[in-house]
Amino acid sequence: MGFRDVVLGIDSHDAFQAISNAIAWPRYRHLLDKIREVRSGFDSVTFEHESTYSNSIARDIARSVTQDGRFHSYFALGGPAWLHNMIQEEAISNVC
Repeated sequence: MGFRDVVLGIDSHDAFQAISNAIAWPRYRHLLDKIREVRSGFDSVTFEHESTYSNSIARDIARSVTQDGRFHSYFALGGPAWLHNMIQEEAISNVC
């Protein structure tokens, strides 16, 4: 997609801690090494800790992908109706 600078929001405190201090999490070394490998393909990668509430749409997208077996992006086709509704509701609640 051509992105060079990436900011990722993580709502799991433990995952955020593991990425921030990989040496303290040897059990997940394989996954953390993979994250480090992927990071090297970008000019800048920043991880931010998010609240579960503020990350709810991203969680729902991930859940729909894994539960429904949609391993190819279905957003290129406009995305599902439930997502459009959630984004609209969130936008309205942030304006008021």
